[in-house]
Amino acid sequence: MKKYILGLVAAVTLFSCNREESFLDTEPQGTVGADQISDLIANYPEKAVLLLGGAEAGNNNYLIQFSTNGAGAHDDFGYMSVKTGLDHMTNDLVMYSSHWFNSYYMYVARNVENSRDRMVWNFYYKVVYNMNEIVKLMPAETTGDSSHLKGRAMAMRGLAYLDLVRLYAVGEQGIPYYSKGAGEEINVPARMATTEVYANIEKDLVEAYNLLAGYTRDSKESVNQQVVAGFLARFYMTTKDYAKSAQYAKLARTGYSPMNATQLADGFQFISNPEWMWGSDITGSTTTSYASFFSHMSNRNAGYAGLLGVYRLVDNRLYAKISATDLRKNWFNDPTGDFPPTFNVKFYDNTFMQGDYIYMRAAEFYLVEAEALARSGNEAGAKQVLFDLISKRDPAYTLSIKTGAALLEEIRTHKKIEMWGEGLEFFDMKRNNEALVRNYTGTNHASFGRLDIPAGDARFNFMIPQAELDANPEVKNP
Repeated sequence: MKKYILGLVAAVTLFSCNREESFLDTEPQGTVGADQISDLIANYPEKAVLLLGGAEAGNNNYLIQFSTNGAGAHDDFGYMSVKTGLDHMTNDLVMYSSHWFNSYYMYVARNVENSRDRMVWNFYYKVVYNMNEIVKLMPAETTGDSSHLKGRAMAMRGLAYLDLVRLYAVGEQGIPYYSKGAGEEINVPARMATTEVYANIEKDLVEAYNLLAGYTRDSKESVNQQVVAGFLARFYMTTKDYAKSAQYAKLARTGYSPMNATQLADGFQFISNPEWMWGSDITGSTTTSYASFFSHMSNRNAGYAGLLGVYRLVDNRLYAKISATDLRKNWFNDPTGDFPPTFNVKFYDNTFMQGDYIYMRAAEFYLVEAEALARSGNEAGAKQVLFDLISKRDPAYTLSIKTGAALLEEIRTHKKIEMWGEGLEFFDMKRNNEALVRNYTGTNHASFGRLDIPAGDARFNFMIPQAELDANPEVKNP
């Protein structure tokens, strides 16, 4: 009888179909039989999750683990480190001096032998593996809590593959794909065609959305149906099905109101914020201290940014586009007056590195819905949705009179402002086929990051890491 190791998430190695077992903890605390886990899932699904490495919540949550790559790097602290790294590859985030995350800022993190490339690859495929372990032990017919657990696992698997394919695919050369379920097992260690990967992602996310109907989560750490609607809105925007993207974006944001002025200035540190949809509740027992989001991204915290002066700023061009009456201008104005405008104070943790991690909030989906409506021909609807959000940010904002490309550019600009530092911009740059332009007159980008990369350049794609190429002869980089 096959044995499953307790504490599954402890070891991280590369993934291919013939070496899945290398993910198992090499120092287990004990073992439990597969039939026992199946019984546990049927009767106590949440307890089963703890044995299977966690889904997306709790102290056993892989999304917030330090050193997922096993190297002890302080820019490797789970999902938020990936999102932060990708933001360093955009036009809008300025790195004041060179330190952790500089490999992303200098566009070497995506190189085949770079440890950050390996970290991103390992992180997402470990999520896939963990979710497969949950899904494959589900009974063929699930009901109640077991259905909800399966839906959460399939949602997380879909999210991991969506990010992977957007980062690593080159045209129709997609990514290795592995999936498990009752009576189904897919192992494609070669590059599965991108369109096929997208079809599998859609299948996972749609099924997850349906399975999570009626699910009431214990906390915002668990994904629910509205969070999955957010995943679907992102997915359909990526695949240019704008009608469906608008539909799911509206479903995702329904019931969430835009933050008020006080909440906009709360440092983005509280998962209790009414606009937050999904995140991790960081506590004294789960904090990764200096290897954490606020250590790197909060200029006012006693971490790498605040203590060592590795500040993060907003790009001069984007700052200039923020209206003087827009409350978000305050995100980039140092209240002490010690630093010039563009100094990031959006993120601030008033504890010692216990600020919560934000993965999704409703404002994103006002902007996704507005863009999707505009792209599908409903400009009046797009303008109204945009107004519903931006009028809460800027009391002087009026309903847009722009049309066509100018309206899309207005929506794009507001999304860049609104979601700055939250890990979305690199994907939008790639989706919109935009160039990286940092070496311009009046730039405030650091000299080591003043890169200009034309739209569509291969450097916007991550390369499959060398360790995976060595272990898996069926994959190669173009």
